[in-house]
Amino acid sequence: MIELRDIRKSFGNKVVLNGVTCGIPNGKTTCIIGRSGCGKSVALKHIVGLLHADSGEVLIDGASIDAMTKEQIFAIRRSIGYVFQGAALFDSLSVFENVVIGLVEHGVSDKSVLAREGRRVLSAVGLLPPYQMAGAPEYEYEFAILGQKRPSDLSGGMRKRVAVARALVGKPAYVFYDEPTTGLDPVTSQQIDHLVKYVATNLDVTSVVITHDMFSVYNIADHVIMLHEGKVQFDGTVQQLRSSTDAVVTEFLDRFEHEHAL
Repeated sequence: MIELRDIRKSFGNKVVLNGVTCGIPNGKTTCIIGRSGCGKSVALKHIVGLLHADSGEVLIDGASIDAMTKEQIFAIRRSIGYVFQGAALFDSLSVFENVVIGLVEHGVSDKSVLAREGRRVLSAVGLLPPYQMAGAPEYEYEFAILGQKRPSDLSGGMRKRVAVARALVGKPAYVFYDEPTTGLDPVTSQQIDHLVKYVATNLDVTSVVITHDMFSVYNIADHVIMLHEGKVQFDGTVQQLRSSTDAVVTEFLDRFEHEHAL
């Protein structure tokens, strides 16, 4: 379990996190919502040790990030996959090279190992037939064709799937998604929602999703945390969120529904 305990963080005179306390349960999909600038991304950067709190602490499975050595923090980061907003694929690399780049950077050079992991994760996100078919001529043909493509050859939805595949390399315990449906049409957004649910359910992954898309929250979340002005405004289930009488929560939900009813 990931725990944030009274996290406070300021940049100059700007207070971004003002006493954030919340937990991210293992094996669940937690959506972190809130207006732009409320501290969602900053909170995630504290979890992976990219930022250090002015006060408070982050614990992962009971161990404090601040008390860890650099080697221990690197080990934690290897247990976390990250799907960046906009996919953040490298246009100069092929799909296959994008997917396995993390392994290569960690010194893995065995082509058979890289190919095996590439097949596994691309199958897991639905870009290749089931991994059990690996080795069959038709499977290897599809793998070769897909792997050689560039991100510019793919649709927006396929690029997102490649980004998720990259995040799944190494079988991480946690996968963080930063606005995974931004810029996608409703049909593709729903497909990505299904993918997030599939990964969480079938690959034993704890998922953390930063999103403004309440349709996605309603579709995929087991647990919702809402940040507002640097504090936790809501922490509970989707059902509790939708029935909340908190003025900040209801205004946020009403604004979303109004904007998407136009």
